Amino acid sequence: MKTAPLHSQNYRRDLGGGLVLRWSTAADLDRLNQLYSYVFRNKADDPPNQVLPHWISDLMSGRHPLIGPDDFALVEDTDREQIVTATCLLKQTWAYAGIPFAVGRPEVVATHPEYRNRGLVRAVFELIHARSAASGHLVQGITGIPYYYRQFGYEYALDLDGSRSTYFAAIPQLKDGEAEPYSLRNATLDDLPRIMALYEHDRARAVISAQYDEPAWRWLIDGQGCNSFENWHIQLILDSSRHIQGYALVGRRRWDDVVLVFGLAVAPSVSLAAVLPSVLRALQHQAPNIPAPDPKTPPASRIHFVLGRDHPVYAVLGEKLTHQRRPPYAWYVRVPDLPAFMRHITPALEQRLASSPLAGHSGEVRLDFYRGGLRMVFAAGKLMTIEDWQVDHNWGPRGQAGFPPLVFLQLLFGHRGLAELRHAFPDVWANDEVYPLLEALFPPQPAWVLLLD
Repeated sequence: MKTAPLHSQNYRRDLGGGLVLRWSTAADLDRLNQLYSYVFRNKADDPPNQVLPHWISDLMSGRHPLIGPDDFALVEDTDREQIVTATCLLKQTWAYAGIPFAVGRPEVVATHPEYRNRGLVRAVFELIHARSAASGHLVQGITGIPYYYRQFGYEYALDLDGSRSTYFAAIPQLKDGEAEPYSLRNATLDDLPRIMALYEHDRARAVISAQYDEPAWRWLIDGQGCNSFENWHIQLILDSSRHIQGYALVGRRRWDDVVLVFGLAVAPSVSLAAVLPSVLRALQHQAPNIPAPDPKTPPASRIHFVLGRDHPVYAVLGEKLTHQRRPPYAWYVRVPDLPAFMRHITPALEQRLASSPLAGHSGEVRLDFYRGGLRMVFAAGKLMTIEDWQVDHNWGPRGQAGFPPLVFLQLLFGHRGLAELRHAFPDVWANDEVYPLLEALFPPQPAWVLLLD
């Protein structure tokens, strides 16, 4: 029953036992919601998840800027008329050192418990990867549970989250008679140019970041359903003259005793140290009105800044206002055609080389990935060749550096430096000739990929 290419909307595959692999249509919404609300419960005796269907409805609405109603890959049990496995593909643009590249993001992966351990998730990921490739995506990225997505060619290669918490009790309060120098107000569509400029300034600190165009910001302000509780509530920071001086991206709901802040930045000429106390007080005041879908959620007692491994806010909070630190988890990243991606980002690599002690370098670099490899050729500082390469064990050229399969992605995306990888993996190595070159091309650098679902 293979009637079309994997990425085609008309594709169908009979998996046996009444199971059919296919792409979604708008008519699948109710059955997708049944699957997701059943699977995404905290405990087996909990009632169906009441929040997730609002999010799925947004993703299937046809109005979402990153996905449409036909972008869920699913397995249907035709005998029961039930969807038993599903995931979806969001289509984004990220940037590597300022160079945009297309990314496919699988999301909301679920299988009904009665159908697990049959390879159904692997089947839907075949469709997801095929559609992502057909869409011109050079990379796929997913957030998720430990280890699982390594099975499908993904490697932990970018920081995900990383946070600091500040308890309400520690927030400095105004003295009697003092006026609040800064305040927050809800963003409107008229604010889009200013919001986008602030975000561009904010993400410039990261080597990997997400690009969001006007339709994406418009969706956040005036598109998504108020009950989905996904993404952020965009608020602008105003000075005493009501001029916009920054923004705060605040969680739309609470699942714990925290007010979540996913982004906070001020204009280049504004002192974050002067602004932050007012923002802390404003968020503390807002906390009782932030929805908590679970009635057992405790009252808010702290602000949780989820701003990555490092951020100017953390420096301003200092030791006095920082009461909990959480290191980053990581994005899973998949690069199906490594030479193609590296050719795409060649200008960034050449710029790094030109700014290093190895400017103008000429020579060949052979990286052994043990089940494959990569060959690069430089001429007077220009990267002329990037291609797949394999060690010739019949006395042919050997590698000059080695990485276990996929571990090189951590170096490529700045997640770990070469010295860190050598410490963690005994089979990561580099000879004296290429060690300084790899350090110049792939220094450890921060990543900040802000989710938009």
